Amino acid sequence: MSYLLVSVLLIGFGNVSQGFVKSLVDRRDRLREAFGIELSICGVVEVVRGEYHSAFSSTGLDLESLLRVKRQEGVVSAYSNGGGHDSTPDLIKKSRAQLLIEATPTNLRNGEPALTYIKTALESGMDVVTSNKGPLVFALNQLRNLAKLNKVEFKYSAAVAGALPIIPTGDYTLTGAQVSSIEGILNGTTNYILTQMEREGVEMKEGLADAQQKGIAETDPRLDISGDDTAFKLLIAANSIMQSDTKITDVSISGIENVTHDDIMAAKKRGHALKLIGTARKTNSGVDMKVQVEEVGPEHPFFGVNGTSKAVLFNTDILGRIILSGGESNPQLAAGAMLRDILNIYRNSKT
Repeated sequence: MSYLLVSVLLIGFGNVSQGFVKSLVDRRDRLREAFGIELSICGVVEVVRGEYHSAFSSTGLDLESLLRVKRQEGVVSAYSNGGGHDSTPDLIKKSRAQLLIEATPTNLRNGEPALTYIKTALESGMDVVTSNKGPLVFALNQLRNLAKLNKVEFKYSAAVAGALPIIPTGDYTLTGAQVSSIEGILNGTTNYILTQMEREGVEMKEGLADAQQKGIAETDPRLDISGDDTAFKLLIAANSIMQSDTKITDVSISGIENVTHDDIMAAKKRGHALKLIGTARKTNSGVDMKVQVEEVGPEHPFFGVNGTSKAVLFNTDILGRIILSGGESNPQLAAGAMLRDILNIYRNSKT
Protein backbone atom coordinates (compact mmCIF):
# COMPACT_ATOMS: atom_id res chain seq x y z
CA MET A 1 0.00 0.00 0.00
CA SER A 2 1.32 3.45 -0.90
CA TYR A 3 1.37 6.17 1.73
CA LEU A 4 2.42 9.79 2.15
CA LEU A 5 5.67 10.16 4.09
CA VAL A 6 5.75 13.42 6.07
CA SER A 7 8.99 14.57 7.69
CA VAL A 8 8.45 16.26 11.04
CA LEU A 9 10.49 18.59 13.24
CA LEU A 10 9.33 18.61 16.86
CA ILE A 11 10.08 21.66 19.03
CA GLY A 12 9.65 21.10 22.76
CA PHE A 13 9.71 17.69 24.40
CA GLY A 14 7.59 17.90 27.51
CA ASN A 15 4.69 15.68 28.53
CA VAL A 16 2.47 16.57 25.57
CA SER A 17 5.22 15.99 22.99
CA GLN A 18 6.30 12.73 24.58
CA GLY A 19 2.67 11.61 24.60
CA PHE A 20 2.44 12.53 20.94
CA VAL A 21 5.54 10.49 20.05
CA LYS A 22 4.20 7.53 22.01
CA SER A 23 0.92 7.78 20.11
CA LEU A 24 2.88 7.57 16.83
CA VAL A 25 4.62 4.42 18.05
CA ASP A 26 1.29 2.87 19.03
CA ARG A 27 -0.57 3.94 15.88
CA ARG A 28 2.03 3.66 13.15
CA ASP A 29 0.24 0.85 11.31
CA ARG A 30 -3.19 2.45 11.68
CA LEU A 31 -1.96 5.78 10.29
CA ARG A 32 -0.65 3.97 7.22
CA GLU A 33 -3.67 1.74 6.68
CA ALA A 34 -6.52 4.10 7.60
CA PHE A 35 -5.09 7.45 6.52
CA GLY A 36 -2.27 6.64 4.10
CA ILE A 37 0.21 8.66 6.14
CA GLU A 38 3.49 7.97 7.90
CA LEU A 39 5.03 10.63 10.11
CA SER A 40 8.82 10.50 10.28
CA ILE A 41 10.30 12.66 13.04
CA CYS A 42 13.63 13.85 11.66
CA GLY A 43 14.49 16.17 14.53
CA VAL A 44 13.64 17.11 18.10
CA VAL A 45 14.87 20.18 19.96
CA GLU A 46 14.29 21.25 23.55
CA VAL A 47 15.71 23.69 26.07
CA VAL A 48 16.78 22.18 29.39
CA ARG A 49 18.16 24.47 32.10
CA GLY A 50 18.79 27.18 29.53
CA GLU A 51 20.72 24.98 27.07
CA TYR A 52 19.56 23.77 23.65
CA HIS A 53 19.51 20.01 23.16
CA SER A 54 18.60 18.37 19.88
CA ALA A 55 18.59 15.07 18.06
CA PHE A 56 18.49 14.93 14.27
CA SER A 57 18.48 12.32 11.51
CA SER A 58 17.51 13.04 7.91
CA THR A 59 16.20 9.48 7.62
CA GLY A 60 14.08 9.71 10.78
CA LEU A 61 14.71 9.11 14.48
CA ASP A 62 13.95 5.78 16.12
CA LEU A 63 11.05 6.84 18.34
CA GLU A 64 11.30 4.05 20.92
CA SER A 65 14.99 4.88 21.41
CA LEU A 66 14.21 8.60 21.60
CA LEU A 67 11.65 8.09 24.37
CA ARG A 68 13.99 5.77 26.27
CA VAL A 69 16.90 8.22 26.07
CA LYS A 70 14.73 11.10 27.28
CA ARG A 71 13.42 9.01 30.16
CA GLN A 72 16.85 7.74 31.22
CA GLU A 73 19.14 10.69 30.42
CA GLY A 74 16.75 13.63 30.67
CA VAL A 75 17.83 15.27 27.39
CA VAL A 76 17.28 14.30 23.75
CA SER A 77 20.87 15.14 22.75
CA ALA A 78 21.94 11.91 24.49
CA TYR A 79 20.28 10.12 21.56
CA SER A 80 23.33 11.02 19.46
CA ASN A 81 25.97 10.53 22.17
CA GLY A 82 25.78 14.04 23.54
CA GLY A 83 25.86 15.84 20.21
CA GLY A 84 23.22 18.17 18.91
CA HIS A 85 23.08 21.63 20.40
CA ASP A 86 21.60 23.52 17.45
CA SER A 87 19.42 26.50 18.27
CA THR A 88 15.79 26.10 17.26
CA PRO A 89 15.76 28.58 14.33
CA ASP A 90 18.94 26.98 12.94
CA LEU A 91 17.43 23.50 13.12
CA ILE A 92 14.21 24.69 11.49
CA LYS A 93 16.16 26.12 8.55
CA LYS A 94 18.45 23.13 8.05
CA SER A 95 15.97 20.33 8.69
CA ARG A 96 14.06 20.56 5.38
CA ALA A 97 11.12 19.05 7.25
CA GLN A 98 7.62 19.40 5.83
CA LEU A 99 5.93 19.94 9.18
CA LEU A 100 6.85 21.79 12.38
CA ILE A 101 5.15 20.72 15.60
CA GLU A 102 5.62 23.53 18.11
CA ALA A 103 4.96 22.50 21.73
CA THR A 104 7.21 24.66 23.89
CA PRO A 105 6.07 26.16 27.23
CA THR A 106 3.56 28.97 26.85
CA ASN A 107 4.74 32.56 27.28
CA LEU A 108 1.75 34.85 27.73
CA ARG A 109 3.83 38.02 27.98
CA ASN A 110 4.73 38.22 24.29
CA GLY A 111 4.41 34.72 22.80
CA GLU A 112 8.16 34.27 22.37
CA PRO A 113 10.22 32.33 21.47
CA ALA A 114 7.46 30.17 19.98
CA LEU A 115 6.21 33.06 17.86
CA THR A 116 9.61 33.32 16.13
CA TYR A 117 9.78 29.54 15.67
CA ILE A 118 6.38 29.45 13.97
CA LYS A 119 7.14 32.46 11.76
CA THR A 120 10.46 30.93 10.71
CA ALA A 121 8.78 27.65 9.78
CA LEU A 122 5.94 29.27 7.83
CA GLU A 123 8.37 31.49 5.94
CA SER A 124 10.43 28.38 5.17
CA GLY A 125 7.43 26.72 3.52
CA MET A 126 6.61 24.33 6.37
CA ASP A 127 3.17 23.42 7.64
CA VAL A 128 2.82 24.13 11.37
CA VAL A 129 0.83 22.53 14.20
CA THR A 130 1.04 24.05 17.68
CA SER A 131 -0.41 23.50 21.14
CA ASN A 132 0.94 26.86 22.34
CA LYS A 133 -1.53 29.63 23.23
CA GLY A 134 1.10 32.37 23.47
CA PRO A 135 1.71 33.12 19.77
CA LEU A 136 -2.01 32.84 19.05
CA VAL A 137 -2.97 35.41 21.68
CA PHE A 138 -0.60 38.01 20.24
CA ALA A 139 -0.42 37.24 16.53
CA LEU A 140 -3.07 34.77 15.36
CA ASN A 141 -4.23 36.74 12.33
CA GLN A 142 -0.66 37.62 11.38
CA LEU A 143 0.33 33.94 11.47
CA ARG A 144 -2.74 32.85 9.52
CA ASN A 145 -1.99 35.44 6.84
CA LEU A 146 1.65 34.35 6.75
CA ALA A 147 0.57 30.75 6.22
CA LYS A 148 -1.75 31.81 3.41
CA LEU A 149 0.98 33.90 1.79
CA ASN A 150 3.37 30.94 1.81
CA LYS A 151 0.65 28.44 0.77
CA VAL A 152 1.10 26.26 3.84
CA GLU A 153 -1.19 25.05 6.63
CA PHE A 154 -1.32 26.37 10.20
CA LYS A 155 -3.34 24.42 12.79
CA TYR A 156 -3.72 25.04 16.53
CA SER A 157 -6.77 23.22 17.90
CA ALA A 158 -4.71 21.69 20.75
CA ALA A 159 -4.23 25.20 22.17
CA VAL A 160 -7.97 25.72 22.74
CA ALA A 161 -9.48 23.22 25.21
CA GLY A 162 -7.31 20.36 23.94
CA ALA A 163 -9.35 17.38 22.79
CA LEU A 164 -12.60 19.35 22.55
CA PRO A 165 -12.75 20.14 18.80
CA ILE A 166 -13.66 23.82 19.07
CA ILE A 167 -11.45 25.10 16.24
CA PRO A 168 -12.11 22.18 13.84
CA THR A 169 -15.84 22.65 14.41
CA GLY A 170 -15.49 26.29 13.42
CA ASP A 171 -13.24 25.47 10.46
CA TYR A 172 -15.28 22.59 9.02
CA THR A 173 -18.61 21.77 10.69
CA LEU A 174 -19.91 25.35 10.77
CA THR A 175 -18.79 26.19 7.24
CA GLY A 176 -21.32 28.51 5.63
CA ALA A 177 -22.90 29.57 8.92
CA GLN A 178 -22.55 32.90 10.69
CA VAL A 179 -21.60 32.40 14.34
CA SER A 180 -23.26 35.08 16.44
CA SER A 181 -21.88 33.94 19.80
CA ILE A 182 -19.57 31.46 21.47
CA GLU A 183 -20.04 30.47 25.11
CA GLY A 184 -17.76 28.04 26.87
CA ILE A 185 -16.43 26.35 29.97
CA LEU A 186 -12.89 26.41 28.63
CA ASN A 187 -10.77 25.74 31.72
CA GLY A 188 -10.98 22.27 33.24
CA THR A 189 -9.15 23.27 36.43
CA THR A 190 -11.66 25.90 37.52
CA ASN A 191 -14.53 23.59 36.63
CA TYR A 192 -12.94 20.87 38.76
CA ILE A 193 -12.48 23.27 41.68
CA LEU A 194 -16.11 24.46 41.54
CA THR A 195 -17.27 20.85 41.34
CA GLN A 196 -15.18 19.90 44.39
CA MET A 197 -16.50 22.89 46.31
CA GLU A 198 -20.03 21.65 45.72
CA ARG A 199 -19.45 17.93 46.24
CA GLU A 200 -16.86 17.95 49.01
CA GLY A 201 -17.85 21.11 50.86
CA VAL A 202 -14.40 22.69 50.55
CA GLU A 203 -13.38 26.30 49.99
CA MET A 204 -11.71 27.51 46.79
CA LYS A 205 -8.13 27.30 48.16
CA GLU A 206 -8.63 23.68 49.22
CA GLY A 207 -10.08 22.82 45.83
CA LEU A 208 -7.09 24.44 44.14
CA ALA A 209 -4.65 22.51 46.35
CA ASP A 210 -6.43 19.28 45.35
CA ALA A 211 -6.19 20.22 41.66
CA GLN A 212 -2.48 20.96 42.02
CA GLN A 213 -1.88 17.64 43.77
CA LYS A 214 -3.57 15.82 40.88
CA GLY A 215 -1.49 17.73 38.32
CA ILE A 216 -4.54 19.42 36.80
CA ALA A 217 -3.68 23.07 37.49
CA GLU A 218 -1.35 25.23 35.39
CA THR A 219 2.22 25.70 36.62
CA ASP A 220 1.08 29.16 37.67
CA PRO A 221 -2.44 28.44 39.01
CA ARG A 222 -3.30 32.12 38.91
CA LEU A 223 -3.84 31.68 35.16
CA ASP A 224 -6.65 29.28 35.98
CA ILE A 225 -8.43 30.87 38.91
CA SER A 226 -8.11 34.47 37.66
CA GLY A 227 -10.02 33.62 34.49
CA ASP A 228 -7.04 34.52 32.29
CA ASP A 229 -6.64 31.04 30.76
CA THR A 230 -10.33 31.01 29.85
CA ALA A 231 -9.94 34.48 28.32
CA PHE A 232 -6.94 33.44 26.23
CA LYS A 233 -8.78 30.42 24.83
CA LEU A 234 -11.93 32.45 24.21
CA LEU A 235 -9.91 35.12 22.39
CA ILE A 236 -8.26 32.56 20.11
CA ALA A 237 -11.55 30.82 19.35
CA ALA A 238 -13.42 34.05 18.64
CA ASN A 239 -10.68 35.59 16.50
CA SER A 240 -10.43 32.35 14.56
CA ILE A 241 -14.08 31.43 14.11
CA MET A 242 -15.80 34.84 14.19
CA GLN A 243 -13.09 36.53 12.08
CA SER A 244 -12.45 39.21 14.68
CA ASP A 245 -9.22 40.91 15.72
CA THR A 246 -9.88 41.53 19.39
CA LYS A 247 -6.98 42.06 21.79
CA ILE A 248 -6.74 40.43 25.21
CA THR A 249 -6.89 43.89 26.79
CA ASP A 250 -10.41 44.26 25.37
CA VAL A 251 -11.73 41.19 27.22
CA SER A 252 -13.55 41.74 30.53
CA ILE A 253 -12.15 39.11 32.91
CA SER A 254 -13.08 37.94 36.39
CA GLY A 255 -12.31 34.54 37.87
CA ILE A 256 -13.27 32.29 40.76
CA GLU A 257 -10.94 33.74 43.43
CA ASN A 258 -13.79 35.21 45.44
CA VAL A 259 -16.26 32.33 45.11
CA THR A 260 -17.01 30.80 48.52
CA HIS A 261 -18.57 27.53 49.57
CA ASP A 262 -21.55 29.55 50.79
CA ASP A 263 -22.00 30.95 47.26
CA ILE A 264 -21.97 27.42 45.86
CA MET A 265 -24.51 26.19 48.41
CA ALA A 266 -26.81 29.19 47.88
CA ALA A 267 -26.92 28.45 44.14
CA LYS A 268 -27.45 24.75 44.83
CA LYS A 269 -30.47 25.52 47.06
CA ARG A 270 -31.99 27.28 44.06
CA GLY A 271 -31.32 24.15 41.98
CA HIS A 272 -28.51 25.91 40.12
CA ALA A 273 -24.73 25.62 39.75
CA LEU A 274 -21.88 28.12 39.41
CA LYS A 275 -19.67 27.88 36.32
CA LEU A 276 -16.82 29.99 34.97
CA ILE A 277 -18.00 30.88 31.47
CA GLY A 278 -16.34 32.80 28.67
CA THR A 279 -18.67 34.51 26.18
CA ALA A 280 -17.93 36.13 22.84
CA ARG A 281 -20.88 37.87 21.21
CA LYS A 282 -21.09 39.78 17.94
CA THR A 283 -22.27 43.35 18.21
CA ASN A 284 -22.72 46.17 15.71
CA SER A 285 -19.22 47.43 16.57
CA GLY A 286 -17.34 44.11 16.66
CA VAL A 287 -17.17 41.25 19.15
CA ASP A 288 -17.76 41.72 22.87
CA MET A 289 -15.92 39.24 25.12
CA LYS A 290 -16.19 38.55 28.83
CA VAL A 291 -15.23 35.89 31.36
CA GLN A 292 -17.15 35.60 34.61
CA VAL A 293 -18.77 33.20 37.07
CA GLU A 294 -22.38 32.58 36.09
CA GLU A 295 -25.26 30.78 37.78
CA VAL A 296 -26.87 28.25 35.44
CA GLY A 297 -30.00 26.16 35.90
CA PRO A 298 -30.84 22.59 34.83
CA GLU A 299 -32.09 23.85 31.47
CA HIS A 300 -28.65 25.21 30.58
CA PRO A 301 -26.40 22.84 28.58
CA PHE A 302 -23.48 23.56 30.94
CA PHE A 303 -25.36 22.60 34.11
CA GLY A 304 -24.18 18.97 34.12
CA VAL A 305 -20.64 19.66 32.89
CA ASN A 306 -18.55 18.76 35.93
CA GLY A 307 -15.01 17.83 36.95
CA THR A 308 -12.32 18.68 34.42
CA SER A 309 -14.72 18.44 31.47
CA LYS A 310 -15.24 21.45 29.22
CA ALA A 311 -18.06 22.57 26.95
CA VAL A 312 -18.80 25.09 24.23
CA LEU A 313 -22.04 26.42 22.73
CA PHE A 314 -22.15 28.01 19.28
CA ASN A 315 -25.16 30.09 18.26
CA THR A 316 -25.44 30.25 14.46
CA ASP A 317 -27.86 31.61 11.89
CA ILE A 318 -28.54 28.58 9.67
CA LEU A 319 -27.41 25.67 11.86
CA GLY A 320 -28.98 26.74 15.15
CA ARG A 321 -27.27 25.88 18.43
CA ILE A 322 -24.31 23.51 18.35
CA ILE A 323 -23.07 22.14 21.68
CA LEU A 324 -19.84 20.23 22.35
CA SER A 325 -18.76 18.82 25.70
CA GLY A 326 -15.98 16.61 27.04
CA GLY A 327 -12.25 17.16 26.57
CA GLU A 328 -10.99 16.53 30.08
CA SER A 329 -7.61 17.98 31.14
CA ASN A 330 -4.97 15.43 30.15
CA PRO A 331 -1.64 15.77 28.28
CA GLN A 332 -2.46 12.66 26.24
CA LEU A 333 -5.66 14.28 24.99
CA ALA A 334 -3.69 17.38 23.93
CA ALA A 335 -1.33 15.06 22.04
CA GLY A 336 -4.36 13.52 20.36
CA ALA A 337 -5.55 16.98 19.33
CA MET A 338 -2.21 17.65 17.61
CA LEU A 339 -2.50 14.36 15.74
CA ARG A 340 -6.02 15.33 14.68
CA ASP A 341 -4.69 18.59 13.25
CA ILE A 342 -1.96 16.78 11.34
CA LEU A 343 -4.39 14.31 9.80
CA ASN A 344 -6.69 17.16 8.79
CA ILE A 345 -3.80 18.86 7.02
CA TYR A 346 -2.58 15.90 5.00
CA ARG A 347 -5.82 14.00 4.55
CA ASN A 348 -7.80 16.99 3.29
CA SER A 349 -5.17 19.27 1.79
CA LYS A 350 -2.23 17.26 0.55
CA THR A 351 -3.49 13.89 -0.70
